[in-house]
Amino acid sequence: MKRWFLVASAIMFCCFPAQAAPDAMPSSEVQAVVSAQFGEEFVLLSGYPVLIGDFNGDGIQDAVFAATSKSVVQTISSRFKMLDPSDDFFGMGDTAITSQFASPYPGGPKYLLVIHGSGKDGWHAKEPKERFVLINLAFDHISVGHFERKKRNYDDINIEETGILNSFLYWDGHKYKWQPGPME
Repeated sequence: MKRWFLVASAIMFCCFPAQAAPDAMPSSEVQAVVSAQFGEEFVLLSGYPVLIGDFNGDGIQDAVFAATSKSVVQTISSRFKMLDPSDDFFGMGDTAITSQFASPYPGGPKYLLVIHGSGKDGWHAKEPKERFVLINLAFDHISVGHFERKKRNYDDINIEETGILNSFLYWDGHKYKWQPGPME
């Protein structure tokens, strides 16, 4: 079953391109949303789309942003929950420890910021359902993928480190899980 899940996700990764925000907000407006929801220390990374999908399966639009930070990001915040899905996959998901890992990127670490939307406004809501900062993910491309679980379709977050590894993130009902995909 797990193998089928990996193969299906890999196929979906190849077939579905990244989705940009449907209302094509200017980057300054998107930055304003990120600053308001996560804090002034987060800065959008240029060259990455805003991913829109129903990542937690509740039928309401969610959003994912690629960002970096101006300063050290605190692991405990009233604004968001910090998760480390890839290190959690290998048995070490304690963000108090893994947030100290050195970034392999010039210019500092990259983060995925996730907003679980609320009500009819979805991710645009002033008070979204949940916010997450996902750390220690290696990527240079992100896109929306799709998979089926229990006869229901879900959106996931495909991440690619070109020439090294394709993987994806999915919501398990409590937190984001990282799953490596087949290498190309």
